[in-house]
Amino acid sequence: MPSVRVLVSCIGLALLAGYSPARAQAATESARPGQRVELQLSNGDRLSGEIIWRAEGKIRFRSPILGDMTLAETDAAIMEVPEPLDPVASAQGTTRQRAAKPTAGASAAVAKENKPTPGSLGSAPAANLAAAPAKERWKGKVELGSVQQTGRSDTLSYNARAEAEKNVRRHALRGNARVLYAEQNNRTSADRQDASLRWRYQLSKRTFAQAQTTYYADDIIQIRTNLEQNAGVGYRLLDLPGHTLNVGSGATAQYREWNAGTNGWAPYAEIFQDYTFKVNDRITFIQDAVAQYSPSDRAFNIPSRGTPGTVNPEEQNYKVRFNGTLQGKVTEKISVNLRFEYELDNAIKIESARETQRITSAIGYAF
Repeated sequence: MPSVRVLVSCIGLALLAGYSPARAQAATESARPGQRVELQLSNGDRLSGEIIWRAEGKIRFRSPILGDMTLAETDAAIMEVPEPLDPVASAQGTTRQRAAKPTAGASAAVAKENKPTPGSLGSAPAANLAAAPAKERWKGKVELGSVQQTGRSDTLSYNARAEAEKNVRRHALRGNARVLYAEQNNRTSADRQDASLRWRYQLSKRTFAQAQTTYYADDIIQIRTNLEQNAGVGYRLLDLPGHTLNVGSGATAQYREWNAGTNGWAPYAEIFQDYTFKVNDRITFIQDAVAQYSPSDRAFNIPSRGTPGTVNPEEQNYKVRFNGTLQGKVTEKISVNLRFEYELDNAIKIESARETQRITSAIGYAF
């Protein structure tokens, strides 16, 4: 039937004309951050969402289903750019409506309706709504990992971690918590819980003050409670695209309770360092290290397999901690994390327990 073929051909040409590359290019170039758009991927799929930013040939896109993603403009095209949203209408979730000229009676009714009531703030101007900064919220991640092995040796281990951070003007807060547990041949080989909260205040573009509170308990080395409070200053030694390096120093007060033996305080001088390297949009390397030294002669008792034992006061009292994490994003919410952790505490009497190394892997979910 020639007429049907002609009709189908006309419809196809109309669709191609409506979504031509020239129109897609024009729509892409006219798109602005904050606009609702339809994105067509190179494989033909389409996503509806919001443009976050566009720069250096890349599009940062927010999908209500898939979350945030970064795409090259060569791999995606913005097919439609709807009419910009009115700031007041955007706050209410509606599109801009063309206002009709009100009559005198209507104007009076609207004025009466918008008149502030006692105890209310009234209606804010549209300009104020548009200029209001977005409220900062906590951003973080939860990680879970587990290993089980049977055969020549029976091994069971798991680790759980949660971390969150929030920036408010010059203040930066960061907290984390972790649980480690492992068994080998039905004998506990790791049993540790720790948490910390760090606050940094930006003094200038590169300098900052910091305070950090740390807690941990470790049943294997007989530490029931270890509390540390640090205060110090730091300097941003490296601040390049993809690279951030901070160094600093401070003082730390430590309070420790042993399962056996006496409790005690110890002062420490501390130096710290942290580094972040963003390889690309998917892979990030994060590393931090701390070294502490105490002039205390450690006259308090330190247990040895549950039995108190006095440490030789001539031994040096120092601690070192190093952490490195390679994080790979599967999606904007899901990540795979490989961690290497090293700790040395010379205040522990059992020499074999002073040094600890761990390599853990976990699946993370961002929130």
